[in-house]
Amino acid sequence: MKKNRPGFTLDFKCPAAILSMIAFALAVPFRLLGYADKLTDPLYGITQVLLPVLCSVLMIAVMIKWGRNALWLSVIPVALGVISFMVKLFIDPRKVSFLHHFAAVVLYLAVIVLWLLTVLYFIKTKWVLVVLFILPFFKHLLMDDLPIFLGKAPMISTDMWFKELSMLLTMVALSLCAAAFQKPVAPAASSDSAS
Repeated sequence: MKKNRPGFTLDFKCPAAILSMIAFALAVPFRLLGYADKLTDPLYGITQVLLPVLCSVLMIAVMIKWGRNALWLSVIPVALGVISFMVKLFIDPRKVSFLHHFAAVVLYLAVIVLWLLTVLYFIKTKWVLVVLFILPFFKHLLMDDLPIFLGKAPMISTDMWFKELSMLLTMVALSLCAAAFQKPVAPAASSDSAS
């Protein structure tokens, strides 16, 4: 009989998981407030509100219900978040090059693959994911937001702040979620292995 491949697990009661779930939960109202004026627009309503909200809600559910035995299911909310980010690339009014879009799509798809390979324990360290999500958090905080607070960049609107807070909270939540991963425990050798 084939044994299931062990993967990372997650105890939703550990401090990193609790903080992750709080950050996911806080991201939801900021997302709703940030896109309040576009909730009735099907493109924005689905891709920039519904998908990120589902990402947060489903990730909390996966952490609580399946963290110990089916953490691989967490790739679903991660994929929903990635799809939201990829669509945003193409509906963002800023003009960027095809190369930028292509590179961003490849990187976003790599996030899904890295997440899945990690939770399935093909990548035997959680720290790749922790760093993968915390680095862009600090990039946004230090290079995008800090200059605004210091008066070195123009102030952004309240709805833009809500969008930014939602994104920052999601990045922190994903990083904390990965930090909460626990290595699989080797199954105990059975005394009656001949049967």
